[in-house]
Amino acid sequence: MGMITPEDVKRLFELAKIEVTEEELARFPKEIDAILEYIRKLQSAPLGEVSPTISFAPEDRALRVDANSVENAKRTDALRDAFPESFEHYLKVKKVFGGE
Repeated sequence: MGMITPEDVKRLFELAKIEVTEEELARFPKEIDAILEYIRKLQSAPLGEVSPTISFAPEDRALRVDANSVENAKRTDALRDAFPESFEHYLKVKKVFGGE
């Protein structure tokens, strides 16, 4: 696999909408290549008897019942009624991003 170029890094930063300095353009290709090389080493590590998926959570863990109680429905209705404006099932709020 070829080395990542400063042009590759510049394009990556443009796609992520992140500004990059000339110093970063010179530094990041080496750093990214080192990370990718480490990942290649990890991919080739012998796993032996290790399961491909490891979880430390108990397998028999019971989850809560996903149900809406009457009390929750009353709170939901009270919250919805407290909002000055709504549209269908959505509550309207002031715009947070993007000006007016």
